[in-house]
Amino acid sequence: MPDTNLAEQIKSMLEEVKGQLETKTEDGQVIKLLDIFKAFPVLQEKYSSLEKRLEEFEKQAKERKWATGLAGLELEKDKFSLCRALHAMRTGNWDKAQFEAEVFRQTRALSTGDDSDGGYLVPAQAMPEFIEMFRAEAVCIRMGARVISGLTGAPVTFTRQTGGATAYWVGENKEITESALTVGQLKMIPKKVAALTKLSNELIRMSNPGAEAMVRQDFAIALGLAVDLATLRGSGSENQPLGIANTPGINSVILGENGATPDFDTFSDMEYELSVDNALRGNLGIVFHPAIRRLLKKLKVKQYANDPAGEFVIAPFSDAQLEAYLGYKFGMTTQIPTDLKKGTATNCTELYFGNWAEVLIGQWLGFEILASNVAGTAFAADQTWVRIISQVDIALRHAQSMCLCSDAKIA
Repeated sequence: MPDTNLAEQIKSMLEEVKGQLETKTEDGQVIKLLDIFKAFPVLQEKYSSLEKRLEEFEKQAKERKWATGLAGLELEKDKFSLCRALHAMRTGNWDKAQFEAEVFRQTRALSTGDDSDGGYLVPAQAMPEFIEMFRAEAVCIRMGARVISGLTGAPVTFTRQTGGATAYWVGENKEITESALTVGQLKMIPKKVAALTKLSNELIRMSNPGAEAMVRQDFAIALGLAVDLATLRGSGSENQPLGIANTPGINSVILGENGATPDFDTFSDMEYELSVDNALRGNLGIVFHPAIRRLLKKLKVKQYANDPAGEFVIAPFSDAQLEAYLGYKFGMTTQIPTDLKKGTATNCTELYFGNWAEVLIGQWLGFEILASNVAGTAFAADQTWVRIISQVDIALRHAQSMCLCSDAKIA
């Protein structure tokens, strides 16, 4: 006679195993693990295929040493020659510029804009000396403006604090008034800055260190001055970045209905404007036209009533003494105009004071260059016309960090 207890035990064990091999979803659908096991070979095949594709992708990424980040290019920087590249563009023969051709091939796809004109993208790592030259030509960068290079995509968004927490005095067992840290967004969108220069074909053919340095310096000056002017006075329209002078909410000092000649008190007033906004901190400095330095050095103080000449404030007045007297470092640029109008005055200029670390200069990728020996009169003059483009935008993190005086007469 069969053992009914054993049969019941076996039946119970089968139900337990079945329960573990099957499960129900919330909508009552039965999922059988055995069916899943049957699908494993198909899933394994798909997994292997994806894994193989991933390995191929990683292999290609390693081979593209000029890809985002351009790792390894620093080791090859001494090989890149702008003159060789320009000569190859002009003639169409890349036999003697194979390294440059490889750099262009690997970086061409990284351009953020339309490359329909066929420009060649030079990554910043290929010409580090050029980057240094470019930055040296821009007084705003020398004063401490922050350059954020290698940006990709658009827009690039930065978070900035627009308001802080507030403290209150409270009584015993009283609720504390709530306050919140408020933040805003600062967006940067690439804008093209371009320069066109005409080079002698003989200079390009030379391709020696002296010629290379001359060509790079020429480009650096052109782009550096353009970025400098936009940082100070960019309109924010017609494809220009928004410069300090046109940024809403910056501090200002006004000298008069018809302007006035600035003196050391003017800079004390500008300093005060930042102080009352709790912004007198960071990389502080002053930027003005060289005419202002001349004016300040010639300032005299009368020693007695009806003194016809007076005495110099400090004599001899060196730049180091002027900086010590101002209390802050200063920079100069002839990009600032000296013919601004205010009332009846026609010889006004601008003075900039503030924390230059709050000025952001964003740069996307490197520099795009294109050469032609047939554009304009290039063919007849045995020249190569070279166009260089960089994508840049400028932003001021906190408007209260800068102060502008726009009616300072130069005489």
